Amino acid sequence: MTTRFSHSLVATFLALIGITGAHAATSWSFTDGGNQSGSGAFGNTRTYTGDLGGSVTLSAWSNTKNSATGTQNAYIESAYLGAYSGGLGVTNRDAGTAGDTNEGTIQNSTSPGHTMDNDQRFDSMLFDFGAGASVTLKTVTVGWWKTDADMTVLAYTGTGKPTFLSANVGYSTLLSNGWSVVKASNSAHYTNAANGGVSQSTNALGYKPLAVNDLNISSRYWLVGALNTLVQSLPSADTSKDFIKIAGVTGEFGRVPEPTSAVLAGGGLLGLLALRRRRS
Repeated sequence: MTTRFSHSLVATFLALIGITGAHAATSWSFTDGGNQSGSGAFGNTRTYTGDLGGSVTLSAWSNTKNSATGTQNAYIESAYLGAYSGGLGVTNRDAGTAGDTNEGTIQNSTSPGHTMDNDQRFDSMLFDFGAGASVTLKTVTVGWWKTDADMTVLAYTGTGKPTFLSANVGYSTLLSNGWSVVKASNSAHYTNAANGGVSQSTNALGYKPLAVNDLNISSRYWLVGALNTLVQSLPSADTSKDFIKIAGVTGEFGRVPEPTSAVLAGGGLLGLLALRRRRS
């Protein structure tokens, strides 16, 4: 009887841990302005809270530093993250220069300049889920888009913070600087990421989430950008420019039992042990 009870005790405790450790996917919607820091300036951030709790802070980046030497050799630096109908877009520091008439400016950004694009420069958004957090990204939703809707998705699997936050780093070195692809096919790119959504639509009900990260990588930092051939070349030529806004993402926080849940599970185990002693 003692052995059977011990097995039952262990099974019950493991069930408690399993139940408390499970997490449903959290959704973050970016169809409003969020909680903004650094309003109206390059390097601003926007923070959003998920429907099940947990926040993510987004910032915009583009390869405009040292741009006089050409796109291939330019470093990544902060850009402006704008909130528009149809989702979040990026305005980089080369706005109105280098013949980039589509870029617009922070104060006067017209279609499609308020999108995240790969026209002249490569724009990206950095997702930071916060210190101590790790999220397995599940879907990315492209909102408003024009011409084409291809994107590049990377997870940071290195140590510390991404190097381009404090050093001169180009997109072409990201895969050797702690960033990883998240597709089993070893590709950084997702083509037609609008997933059948209507072009240039501001109707959020028509946006269609795209499943990403079939490797189930979990990370605090994620980088989502318009298709970026500096990160990784395409197996075939794709000359269409991509102009996209990001309307939302879903993801699961790491499956480590929360402290409160662990305490409850431990209390249950102690209760079972006390019951066993009384029966003995």
